[in-house]
Amino acid sequence: MKNLINKLYFATFLTLFLGFSHAKAELQVVTSIKPIHSLASMLMDGIGAPKLIVDGSNSPHNFTLKPSHAKMLQNADLVFWVGEDVETFLEKPLATVAKKAKKIELMEISQIKKLKFREKNIFEGHHDDHGEKKHDDHGHKKHDDHGHKKHDDHGEKKHDDHGHAHGEHDPHIWLDPLNAKVILNVMAKNMKMMDKKNSSKYDVNLKKANKKIESLVSEINKNINKNAKYVVFHDAYQYFENRFGLKTLGALTVNTDVLPGAEQLKDIRKVIKKEKAKCIFSEPQFNPKIIKAIAKDMSLKTGVLDPLGADLKNDKNLYFKLINNLSSSLKKC
Repeated sequence: MKNLINKLYFATFLTLFLGFSHAKAELQVVTSIKPIHSLASMLMDGIGAPKLIVDGSNSPHNFTLKPSHAKMLQNADLVFWVGEDVETFLEKPLATVAKKAKKIELMEISQIKKLKFREKNIFEGHHDDHGEKKHDDHGHKKHDDHGHKKHDDHGEKKHDDHGHAHGEHDPHIWLDPLNAKVILNVMAKNMKMMDKKNSSKYDVNLKKANKKIESLVSEINKNINKNAKYVVFHDAYQYFENRFGLKTLGALTVNTDVLPGAEQLKDIRKVIKKEKAKCIFSEPQFNPKIIKAIAKDMSLKTGVLDPLGADLKNDKNLYFKLINNLSSSLKKC
């Protein structure tokens, strides 16, 4: 009887130990912002849960890491971030804290379609300039050796040449769903390499996610108001515009680090009047005071466009809700 009890104790201990070891062995994935976390969640469905750094209505442009975030990075196997033009705060910690992790900078994926930053806050007539040639010239030679060695020694020099105000390309790449598909493929490839036992599950989830994104694009193309006349708080939406044939009239600012000056506000009022704009949109991450003042003065409808999904639940469905919300917000314009 005593031997039987000892065997049962041992079996229980072994089960708990193996369960603990399995939990410890789970792939540790860290993502920077909510849309990227949602894409990772699609792939890890039924396998694990990616971690998120910038949550809620926080803006990555002025975010400060907490000790809990540093711990995430320290334990990470894989880190997905957009790049220094979005998450400037991550550059140094990725090099100094996330030492054992493989860092994937999404802006450096060669298949991503990139658009140049728009230099002025009035966009009239600018859409025709965004041809494919411009995107193909984006030094893809630089990206062909995307072996991620480059990301692990992601030095300060590059940042000095490519700050948020002076970067060459708009980093809001996730707002084009076809870019999201590219990101998913790169994520899945890296997850499979580091978590071989779940390779087939990642493949199944990738197939599902890509199919849902294709349906999303088709649905929005059918329902979106392509005649919408509106202005936005800051220039974050040209990937969405470019994919679905929209034409934003302008933004109060092209750079969130700089509040719009008198000249920019004058230009915005001018284009609103000339083009008979119907809507002006704020963002949850920034104070809507100026937006409300312009709306009141010029009898505009107000709304919220959110490129990050501030109020949405952090899960695999967030990305689809975010893109659908952008489309729905334009119906009244």
